Amino acid sequence: MTLHRLLFYIILLALSQSGLCNDNASPSSVAFYYGNETPIGRLMAYDWAVLQQDQASDARIDLLKRAGTIPISYVSVGEMERSHPLFTELQPAWRIGRNPAWSSEILDLRKPEVRRFILEQLIAPAMRRGFQGVFLDTLDSFELAVSDSDKKRAFALAQRDLIDRIRERYPQARIILNRGFHLPNSVINKVDAVALESWRSGYDAGEDTYYEISDSDRDWLKKQLAPWREARPELPLIAIDYVDDFSRAPELAQQLREDGFIPWVSNPELTRLSPAQPRQVKNHTLVIHDLPEHNMDESAAHRFGGIVLERLGLVPQYHSTRQPLPSEPTSDRYAGILVWLERGGNTAALCSWLAQQQDQGVPVVLMGEIPTDGSCRDVLAAHGTAVPQSRMTHDRGHDSVAQYEGRRLPSLTSQTIPQAQNVNAWLTVNDERGQQFTPVYTHDDGGVAATPFLFETVAEGDLYWLFDPFDFLRQAFGSLSLPAIDTTTESGRRILTAHVDGDAFVSRAEFEGTPLSAQVLMEQILERYRIPHTISVVEAEVSSEGIHPEAAREAERLARRIFRMDSVEVASHTYSHPFFWQTLGDGPTAIPDNAPYGFFMAIPGYKGSLEREISGSINYINNELASPEKPVSVYQWSGDARPGRDALRRVREAGLYNVNGGNTQPLPYGPELTATSPNARPVGDELQVYAPVMNENVYTNGWSGPFYGFRNVIDTFRILEENGRLKPISIYYHFYSATKPESLSALKDVYNYALEQPVTPLYLSDYAERVQTQYYSALLQDGDGGWLWHGIGQPHTIRVSHDRFPDLSRSRGVAGYHDTAGNRYIHLTGDAPRLILSQTSPSGPWLEQANGVITRWKRQRDNGRWRVTVGLNGHQPLTFSLAGTEECQQPRGNAKVTNDGNRVRVEMATQKIDALILECQ
Repeated sequence: MTLHRLLFYIILLALSQSGLCNDNASPSSVAFYYGNETPIGRLMAYDWAVLQQDQASDARIDLLKRAGTIPISYVSVGEMERSHPLFTELQPAWRIGRNPAWSSEILDLRKPEVRRFILEQLIAPAMRRGFQGVFLDTLDSFELAVSDSDKKRAFALAQRDLIDRIRERYPQARIILNRGFHLPNSVINKVDAVALESWRSGYDAGEDTYYEISDSDRDWLKKQLAPWREARPELPLIAIDYVDDFSRAPELAQQLREDGFIPWVSNPELTRLSPAQPRQVKNHTLVIHDLPEHNMDESAAHRFGGIVLERLGLVPQYHSTRQPLPSEPTSDRYAGILVWLERGGNTAALCSWLAQQQDQGVPVVLMGEIPTDGSCRDVLAAHGTAVPQSRMTHDRGHDSVAQYEGRRLPSLTSQTIPQAQNVNAWLTVNDERGQQFTPVYTHDDGGVAATPFLFETVAEGDLYWLFDPFDFLRQAFGSLSLPAIDTTTESGRRILTAHVDGDAFVSRAEFEGTPLSAQVLMEQILERYRIPHTISVVEAEVSSEGIHPEAAREAERLARRIFRMDSVEVASHTYSHPFFWQTLGDGPTAIPDNAPYGFFMAIPGYKGSLEREISGSINYINNELASPEKPVSVYQWSGDARPGRDALRRVREAGLYNVNGGNTQPLPYGPELTATSPNARPVGDELQVYAPVMNENVYTNGWSGPFYGFRNVIDTFRILEENGRLKPISIYYHFYSATKPESLSALKDVYNYALEQPVTPLYLSDYAERVQTQYYSALLQDGDGGWLWHGIGQPHTIRVSHDRFPDLSRSRGVAGYHDTAGNRYIHLTGDAPRLILSQTSPSGPWLEQANGVITRWKRQRDNGRWRVTVGLNGHQPLTFSLAGTEECQQPRGNAKVTNDGNRVRVEMATQKIDALILECQ
């Protein structure tokens, strides 16, 4: 063994023993967040996140880990507050004093049973929940109770013993100390970071005052840190400082970085998020509605506002007025607040709170029913509100008013309308008495759009936007312009998915021999249209122990054949097909007014169980139908598709994507934007991914006919494209579409249309992954203007305005862009793309579009020519085009290269290429 190799192994061993031989061993940012209101995506900006156990949901812990953020549990080892759930388990002999500042009891850590209690009752439960480390706080609390130096040394040795036991039991855990300067030197190599409070700016809890740290106090801290810095120069040091005026936070955080610390600048409660490095850009919006919390998905804010916010690059965080108003700061996390009220009621407290948020620089937009309380005038930026007393005339101040979808403005109303001046009026109305009102406007601190001037209402309650809501919210939120994660497009082409709910798998088809619908679908669709399909079954329909035992043998045989097809991914569509998910688990238990089908399939003796519906059906499919190499990967909701938090949790913990729900079905001569649902429904930290487009049941009037009605989904696809590609092409239906000649013919027409379009076919799980990335990501920007994303997965496509181009020479993992459907789509690839935008089009070749996922992209200038390397993974014979070049050649290989003006088309027989090399002009 060489000397260099010996030294390498010695260093590796030392790092392993110190717990530092881990992923993400040297964080650039560490969060200390003790609240529970911030969107989870905001925490994904940090490498490590210290959280309070009782404030962090299991979902939050799990999702942070999936995003690459290490969740670390706060643990007080020196004292315990009387409000702590385990306080009553403390023995009297374990307490040696009190800390009056926090109403807590100081613990005698010298006693082995106290250390055992901390390890077994505080730390072990946190690690079982998924925390990956501990932040050991109150290490010096014993100094309030003992003064004798020997006793202090005994405490230090006891704390060393506890740290040794933690390291021995959890060798990969991160251990952060709060100070601990009194500890023996041997502890230095057992921990992963040291934090200290008040390096430059502190807070006195007793006096409730903030203060600047004196040079002498800072010099004392430097001396305490010196041994640690000398022994472990690479040891992360964290400074936690407090400021009252949070506008100082970025400057203070930068000072702390220059002092050699990882900074966390917050409020004393540690509920305010510190500036991150790189800078975190606010792309979340707090959306306040007035429906019960469990009915959020039925609110106008979600149904109509959700898709608008998503398209602006914003992630909505919903909150019901029936819950207490948020108590944590908002200016550190939200680009704005959207309030959409439908029921009216007392709004004084809400308006007072909204005014406080505006004072902190957060734009507030009010839509729907406008609050009339006098305290709301400042929030509205209006001098008053009133009801027009007669017919109204209109003065349009924005080109889209009465020219967007709706054309007919109301001439009478009994609703209260703001009276505002010195605002950007989109619409002004006057009644016959000379009173002037401003129902739609933006102002310096937000905007207002009052009922009934949001929508034109026509027959059967159909709603049509009376103005451009995208431009309205963009202006109201301060000329918002963000690079938006896109879920409709892959490599410049529209995404195509196909998924089948398992209903009627065993139904007999109206064809010769009356085969099972599953057989017809397999032979007529799956074997002919070899694109990715996500296929599900309802266990109680196909199982030998289900409700159709006479057909089970054939059904299971067919299911196995289908699930083993190369183009099929496996999904569950439940055990009994529940129709009302919120009657199961943690949702409300009220019986729906109209339950003609009952609550689930009529299975003798079955009473309904989330465990049986989710884990049971997944286990059945994996054990009886699917191959070990391709188990269930998607769970498709049934019935009303409104799962509660517990149901979503179970699917997430099973490692599956969940899809279905929503109500996207725009049609000609009907609503378009208001008939388009958002991509997802957040439920706490959980997320339900909606089906991109509704299924044939809707287009056939509840399967009552006409049975060729699903052909009309083609119109839906066109409308969604013409309105800015609001959704991918998604062919979503049930097995009963294979039971009738008319429905099967319509289904083939839909497939033929879809495959005639420039598309990139993907599995439903691929689409769900992209929606999760949209909702579970932090948007960052580095000092050079580069955009980055840190979260669950990386975006594949970014949507920007037409005045911005990707700077290919300075970006990383950016392959090109494509203009279509009124948008500019930028293609990203790799694990850590970095997008720099420019006002000029890139020079040299770039990828314009492809029908596969980009797995590799590289271009370099060599001897006056460009050398381009492309990797693609698709589900059809690959084709792609390059723009920015007039001629390309393939030095070796069998690709068909066609030079056509200022672009080059490449076609291949294969569906996957690892590295295709082209030489271009």
